[in-house]
Amino acid sequence: MIRFWGREIVGWLLIALGLAIFYIVIDLLLRRGPEILLDGHLYTIIGIFVFRGGIHLLKVAVAARIAMQVEAEAAAPTEKPTTTRETPWDW
Repeated sequence: MIRFWGREIVGWLLIALGLAIFYIVIDLLLRRGPEILLDGHLYTIIGIFVFRGGIHLLKVAVAARIAMQVEAEAAAPTEKPTTTRETPWDW
């Protein structure tokens, strides 16, 4: 379970970095004006890829954790309930 925390932490860091890049783009466009428009588009594309990478890492970490839990539950021995009754229902 601990080995998936690394993916989750990196995923959250990439999401935060992507949001920071979006903030930088908005700051560039509002403060410097239209002469920076070409750079703003490039930074926006970079921010999208970084943000989507973080989301993907989070999805992979959660899916791996669920798969490990299902595997552990499947390997655990289960008790079968007894189906014998004192009186039979078929007449």
